[in-house]
This record gives sequence, structure tokens and C-alpha cells, in this order.
Amino acid sequence: MTAPRFKRLNVVWEMPDTWCEVDYVTAALEELERHFVAHGLADRFIFIVTTWGDKLSFKHRDRVIVVQVSDEEHTMPSYVDDVFMVFKVFRPFVPMPDNLRIIPVGPNKDVPERDLIGLKPIRERSLDIFFNGQSDLRADFFAAALPLNDRTDINVRISTSGVFRGGMPAPEFGGLLAETKIALCPRGVSHETFRLYEAMRVGCVIIAARQMPTWFTTGWPIMEVDDWTGIEALVDDLLADPDRLKELSQRTLAWWRERCCPQAVGRYIADEILGYLINA
Repeated sequence: MTAPRFKRLNVVWEMPDTWCEVDYVTAALEELERHFVAHGLADRFIFIVTTWGDKLSFKHRDRVIVVQVSDEEHTMPSYVDDVFMVFKVFRPFVPMPDNLRIIPVGPNKDVPERDLIGLKPIRERSLDIFFNGQSDLRADFFAAALPLNDRTDINVRISTSGVFRGGMPAPEFGGLLAETKIALCPRGVSHETFRLYEAMRVGCVIIAARQMPTWFTTGWPIMEVDDWTGIEALVDDLLADPDRLKELSQRTLAWWRERCCPQAVGRYIADEILGYLINA
């Protein structure tokens, strides 16, 4: 395992470099490092980046801050009371203590980032509706969405893959998202999916399963549904209103830059640590 290098931040890296979140977490911590250096706090804390929720290499109530990833079961870390703060993906289903914060799961590192300057405007994109992913736990979604493939008046590509990351190559997937007007984001094992942020990053109009409320999902321009039975009428309404599509695409890109990109998350983590430090 090759741990990312930080100039001043003290980071114990316990996440394999093959994990999907590596690039996103690294970029967020690089932004955090910049803020901490400016505030003279670069040596104040030890950051542990881990996939584990039930064990740590070491604990310290005043100095250790944990960034926990890959917890699709939405569990509460067992060590939360033994460290200064925890920042984790996937909000727990139980009430959260004061020192725990939720961060976005972000995009998969294997899906290439696009040049925002070169992104096609939503009106010029060739693919009206797109989804490719596992069929597991998504029977209701596919029952409602697969009939869209039979439409001849719109360009639709909805397909299944057998296993996680086992479908089309990630560069092809990313290219199709950048050509997509409406990206469908059904829930898998967890409430959030990498696809949400991959689609957000390229300004797709997104229809997603209902999300748990967090600082980065409350008020966002994602269209959330409680079930998929009305998906055909919903996409027809959207495609019939190009001005609304354009507005939603622009708001989605803005939300990515302001709330969900790794730099925004790094600033959020820095602000939350500073605030908690003042009130501790």
C-alpha cells in the first residue's frame, strides 16, 4: 500500500490504495492541510484514515481525528468516544454524538474527472437517460426503468452488470455520463452511491432514491423519489422542458463545487474541527 504524502499534516493511512475513495479523500485532506497550516494547527492533530469502524491502530481523546470510509452498513464507529472527532461516509441510522460528522462518499477514483470547461451543455448531450449498474437490491428500479429502453422517441441506455465494478470500463462509463442529460441513481446496499457524485461532477440532471438528510444533501438540486414507479412520467416532464433541464444542470454543477467536491469537503472538515475545538 502506498500512502499519499502530505507536506505538514500528520496522517496515518490505513486505507488500501485500490479503494474507490482514495483520490477523493486525499484531495480533501490536502485542502484541509492548507487551512490548518494557515491557522497554525498542522501539528495539533493526528489523522487516521481507515476503513474500519470497530478498531483503530491507536486512540487519543484530544489528538486523534478519524476519517472513516467504506461503511456501507451505516454503522456507528465503536471508537467514537475515544477520539477527538470522527468524519465518516454514510450517516448512521442511530443518533449521532457531538463529535461525529458526515461527509460525502464522493466519486469512484476509476471514473475519470472531466474538464469542466469542455463539458457539453445539457441541451447538446446525445443520451437522454442513462444507468448502468448491479441488479442486486434494485428489482423495483429495473421493473420501472427497463421499459424505457423500448422507447424510440428518446435515447435511453439502461443496463445491468453482474457485480460491483464489473460492468463497462470506468472510462467508458464516465464518457457516457458526460453525454447524459438525466442520470438515474437508484440505491444499492447503502443510501448513497458513487454514481451520485460522478453524475453531479459532470452536471447531469439527477433522479435518485430518497437520501438521508445531511449538510450536503439538504436542499440540493437532486430530484429524490421514494419509489420508481412514476419514473417514465417524471423523465418525460423533464425532457419536455429544456429550460428546466438547463437550470437543474447548472445548479447541480454549482452544488458540486460548493458542497461536494473534495476541496469543499476539506474546507468543511477544517471548519468543523475549528468550531469543535473552540467549544470543546
